[in-house]
Amino acid sequence: MYRLVHILRQFFLILKESKKAISISIIFLLIGLITLGSSYIVGRKLFRTSLTLKDTISITVFFKLDNTEEETNKCLDVIKEIDGVKNITYIQKEQAKEDFERLFPQYKDVIAALPENPLPSTAKVEIDDLSMGKKVVDIIATFPVVDMVIFSEDLAKKIDKLINLIWFLFISILLVVALEFIFTVQSITSLTVDLRKMDIKVMKLVGADNVFIEIPFILLSLFSALVAWSISIFALQKINSWSSGVVQSLLPFSGKISDVNTVQIYSVLLVFSVAMSLIGSVISLRQVK
Repeated sequence: MYRLVHILRQFFLILKESKKAISISIIFLLIGLITLGSSYIVGRKLFRTSLTLKDTISITVFFKLDNTEEETNKCLDVIKEIDGVKNITYIQKEQAKEDFERLFPQYKDVIAALPENPLPSTAKVEIDDLSMGKKVVDIIATFPVVDMVIFSEDLAKKIDKLINLIWFLFISILLVVALEFIFTVQSITSLTVDLRKMDIKVMKLVGADNVFIEIPFILLSLFSALVAWSISIFALQKINSWSSGVVQSLLPFSGKISDVNTVQIYSVLLVFSVAMSLIGSVISLRQVK
């Protein structure tokens, strides 16, 4: 009990004597946590939304207007047998006309004035692997009843590049923030140890062990990390609500933006803060020893 009381007393003495230095360290730790947390939130939303958008990419087949229904159905049966084709959604001419009028109501009168429906029947072909898209398109394009085949290959490649970029940026930010966290805690711990060098010498003379001397400094680093983490939660809540608009502007055709589990993010940041603080303070104390 006496050891615990003495450790807490030393902790509060160090805290009182090093208020300015600790305040500066909290600011640096806070910047690191906000940077890491915001990059994860935005990156996570971009990543999940990109995957959702990638799943919607398909091959669109436009059939010739003079095809008979029998010819079109035979072609659809052949397309289903192509290696890599997962599913086919067939849209007849009348359905295509209704969809067009719903999307572009301003042209409804123009369509109605025409002697016949100018829109062809189409098929949406979903594939197992987007890398096989070009091969499937080349096969479908050879069918005599097919007028045109559209596949957003460039969009798929851009989404793949975006996903890889998101991973690279997040790992880079994680490493930078981890190093910044350790360096900040290490520097502040070294500074506070220097300020109390005389007290440490006296404690060693009276027989205090290293654990007894070091724990107040470790508690101080944990205190700084916890304060920075607590403040970062409020900032990250704002960033989370604001980030959906950013993702929407980057992926305007993505539809609904995926949400993130903020409780999980805060928990991970807490573990990260504690772990980096312990590493930084222990490194500093080992160097002093």
